Amino acid sequence: MTDKRIAIIGGGCAGTLVAAQLLRQARGNTHVILIERQSQPGPGLAYGTRCEDHVLNVPAARMSAWPEDPDHFLRWAQSRAGDLGIQQAVTADQFLPRRIYGSYLREILEEARKRACSGVTFEVITGEAVDIEETGEGGRITLANGSSIAAHSVVLALGILPGEYPIRRPLPFYRSSRYVHNPWAAGALEGIGADSDILIVGAGLTAVDIVVQCRALGHRGTIHALSRRGLRPQAHIAGLPAYPAFLAPDSMPTTVRSAMARIRREVRAAASRGIDWRAVIDAIRPFSQKIWLGLSWRERSRFMRHVRPFWEVHRHRIAPATAAIVREVEAAGRLKFHAGRLTSLREVGDGVAALAKVWGRDDFMALRVAQVINCTGPRTDYSKYQHPLLINLLAAGLIGHDPLALGIDALPGGEVLRYNGKPVSWLFTIGAPLKGVLWESTAVPEIRIEAEMLGARIASL
Repeated sequence: MTDKRIAIIGGGCAGTLVAAQLLRQARGNTHVILIERQSQPGPGLAYGTRCEDHVLNVPAARMSAWPEDPDHFLRWAQSRAGDLGIQQAVTADQFLPRRIYGSYLREILEEARKRACSGVTFEVITGEAVDIEETGEGGRITLANGSSIAAHSVVLALGILPGEYPIRRPLPFYRSSRYVHNPWAAGALEGIGADSDILIVGAGLTAVDIVVQCRALGHRGTIHALSRRGLRPQAHIAGLPAYPAFLAPDSMPTTVRSAMARIRREVRAAASRGIDWRAVIDAIRPFSQKIWLGLSWRERSRFMRHVRPFWEVHRHRIAPATAAIVREVEAAGRLKFHAGRLTSLREVGDGVAALAKVWGRDDFMALRVAQVINCTGPRTDYSKYQHPLLINLLAAGLIGHDPLALGIDALPGGEVLRYNGKPVSWLFTIGAPLKGVLWESTAVPEIRIEAEMLGARIASL
């Protein structure tokens, strides 16, 4: 290899933003290669939905791809409102359909390609990476079709992994057509009768998306949403004013107990002034990664055991319109939330028999449904996901997982660590795989900053 070659594996949001930043920042003879399984990079799973009721969980004013231009997406949407099939007047606090953001990602990537410096070229390869071999100059990526690509630097923009099985042991039922393991797979909801009852395992953001999609498809049966504690995502309040920062950058809490106590005090103080708790939670976001980095792994483990479920439903909120749909379906008696742990799934006759241990009680709840949809949320242990690329990287010792198996072991800047804890000079990651390192690393406001920093780092090598 003579010219600099940079390969990005994964063409969803994170991979697209890294590619766009490299095209903006690279100089000299640089070839950027984006490897994506789908025919078109950009939307990925998150923004590839065609359901109009699937909207962003963040207002338009906070979804810019460029950290230095926070209103970029808002201006883009406002200038194209008629063409995008939405109302003409797009406002800063509007929660737009997610498919529109997928179009935005495609367009900013194409714009970055057109504006790249002389000598900087870009190529999209439709394919699936199954192995990376370390060479003296970087890595050689093998694709499923047998071809290979050599690169000086490689970025793993792998996105979010499919969820764990709802009952973590082998069950014959998992091979049944009545079980949907990946709710985002093409045609996942096809074949569900309009009047059939459904069991959704999980009650988080993915479960809400399925409820919304079922309503859009005209489903009239009962949807049972089962989660361990029966918690559900809270809703945003449109137009909520910004809350002043109350955490000092040089004195972050170093224990989960102190962090939660500080937040509770601030929520009570805000409430006494008539300010909603959501504003306080939003004010924490700029400091979330710094807080996480300051916690020991023991403290992070405490957070996962005792706080995470409650934090998730308050921190990751749904759009007001989405919340209204959920309330409508629930009020009609077609949506029921249950708190419990699934213990049995069996296909019986023309349906499924499900049994769950009720949360906080000794009794069990029995359900009879036509379909079970797994919405337990993304898995994070990359060492247990049976994909050839991850299996081969683990076998070669090029990657490992962090102590809590929340992602790929790496430095905060995205440099991947080998199994022995030493950095791989040419291998990087971004987004979901950095959850164990940064915690907040799966949403656009964080990923765009990671992409800018990673683009600068790789472009300078």
